[in-house]
Amino acid sequence: MPTNTDIAAERANSNINARDLTFTLYGEDGAYRRKLAFERADKDQAFEKSKKFSLMDRDKLYDEAIRMETVVAQRLQEYGYNNSKDIQTFLDRGYFLSAVFLGVHPFAIHFGGFIPSILGQGTPEQIQEFLPKAECMEYIGTYCQTELSHGSFVRGLETTATYDKSTEEFILHTPNLSAIKFWPGGLGRSCNYAVLMAQLVITGKNYGIHPFMCQLRDLNTHQPLPGVEVGDINYKFGGNALDNGYLILTHYRIPRTHLLMKYAQVSPDGTYTRQDVPPQIAYLSMTFLRTILVTASASSLAKAATIATRYSAVRRQTANRDGIEPQILDYQTQQMKLFPAICTAYALHFSGAALQSAYNDILASVGNGDMSRLSELHCLTSGLKAYSADISSHHIEVCRRSCGGHGYSHASGIPDIYQQNVINCTVEGESTVLYLQVGRSLVKFLKKADSGEKLPPALAFLSESSPPTAKLTLRTESTLDFCVSVFKYNIVQLSRAVTHQIAQSLSTNSVNLEAALALHSLELVKTAQAFAQYLTVVMFVDGVKGSKLNPKEKLCMLHMCEFYAIHNIVEESGQFLKNEALNAEQLSQLCQHRTFLLTKLRLNAVTLVDAFDYPDRLLNSCLGRYDGNVYEALYEYAKDSTLNQHQVHPSYHKYIKPMQQAIRAKL
Repeated sequence: MPTNTDIAAERANSNINARDLTFTLYGEDGAYRRKLAFERADKDQAFEKSKKFSLMDRDKLYDEAIRMETVVAQRLQEYGYNNSKDIQTFLDRGYFLSAVFLGVHPFAIHFGGFIPSILGQGTPEQIQEFLPKAECMEYIGTYCQTELSHGSFVRGLETTATYDKSTEEFILHTPNLSAIKFWPGGLGRSCNYAVLMAQLVITGKNYGIHPFMCQLRDLNTHQPLPGVEVGDINYKFGGNALDNGYLILTHYRIPRTHLLMKYAQVSPDGTYTRQDVPPQIAYLSMTFLRTILVTASASSLAKAATIATRYSAVRRQTANRDGIEPQILDYQTQQMKLFPAICTAYALHFSGAALQSAYNDILASVGNGDMSRLSELHCLTSGLKAYSADISSHHIEVCRRSCGGHGYSHASGIPDIYQQNVINCTVEGESTVLYLQVGRSLVKFLKKADSGEKLPPALAFLSESSPPTAKLTLRTESTLDFCVSVFKYNIVQLSRAVTHQIAQSLSTNSVNLEAALALHSLELVKTAQAFAQYLTVVMFVDGVKGSKLNPKEKLCMLHMCEFYAIHNIVEESGQFLKNEALNAEQLSQLCQHRTFLLTKLRLNAVTLVDAFDYPDRLLNSCLGRYDGNVYEALYEYAKDSTLNQHQVHPSYHKYIKPMQQAIRAKL
């Protein structure tokens, strides 16, 4: 089938090269490896049915997903995707799995949480013992932290691990209903092992949360072991191929050596020793997952933006005076829906890459005994995870609505993307809870800055207090400098304001610190959101400026940076004006410049989303097809409805016809 003429013209008229942008996003080698992983999944007939997962009932869906997992296990060995210690192989495996399942799958947490926990929390001896069995799928694991009544408040977990030195075992126990482990992915029916977080108790003393390797099912029969009750938690809003589960442990014993002992050890006689490390060490696995979720949110938004932009290039509506229906992508109102989504997807991608780099640097420092940047890491990962999940979910819904009625159909692919992404607002830390933690951290860092302490790199700007000095000249480089300085000053002012309010409450209301923080929780959340937004602007701008793009591509990317920064200032203009980060005249100039930038981005809109390089299989969308043949695809999708298997559905003879006959008989 030939390519739609409108979308072909979009690509022909663009003045930038999509491939160059793709290489900037993923690296040249990374882009080729990513594409290869996608192609391997796309060409494999064993994975064809995942395109219709959203239309299957739960049992059929889970059965098919598990069948595919068994094929995946073979393919991972065949393609060399099993080395969990190599970051590129880890990425390749992630790309392959995302293309196979088009979303979450029964073993998702095995690869994304269980194996990283072994690597991050185990001793070299434990890694040598557990990792090979996890990589060859003898151990299929999950990460068990969340309980019925506790999620983000990790210190409040109630599951206990009491040491019995007479047998050198830990006794794992669920003390009450609220302590039931709830939500771990793959726990319901798939996994036979878990890394389980529990309160460590030795001779009556609680040593806090620690990670334990916990076998749940017999390795031969897959039956739950004595003392283990485990099951699936039933239907969810989305992601139903993943069997999220619940777990109840009744005085269940595991060997002493199954405490992951990289940072804390329990000797046979019950002696507890711990390296002189901050408590955040215990949560490094969760921190790692948060870095992944930033990139996952960027990916989800990139797919939704690709679908909506391509469809908007094909869809024509409302004839003008010449009798021609313009492409809806030409309407300014449509551009203001889609271009913020495109730019945000790019910003989150660069932010995810910068966050991963920071995570790797800080983790290397931790490995060398330097724990000084763990608080910074918590602040970065918590803020960016929450913000990326929230803002991507918002824009995905805008993309769906921008597709009109067809966006409401599963044929668009966007409902599935939204269902898969919105869970990121809750999983591994609910957004509001994370914002509160980040807000409190900013207050602490600001106090350190005021006392003359040197702050870690990402927070060093809190030591600055001067108003923006960069002039607004509306030339790309200087506009970006101005916007960054505005964001920076705004977050400093917000941090100072909430710090002052908390101090006032402490002095005038006779309340303790906890109560004072609670009184100003709204301001803390707003401050944390502004901080995360600031990070995305800086990371986006730095990423583009540091790229090796050709002049035309680089200018286009800088225009996106401009638009992203200005759009966020305009949307939160009240906050920036209140904090005197800019004045009304400057705001008016930025509003006009934002409208001007729409015309700059319009020329390359389709190329910009093509650069995300998602094949049709991953989009799984009639509206987002690369060839633009939207209406043909929608017609075929409609014909494929199971209701169309019968020209006259059996329900007609069973219900409708008898009803009609009964009504006629009474006339």
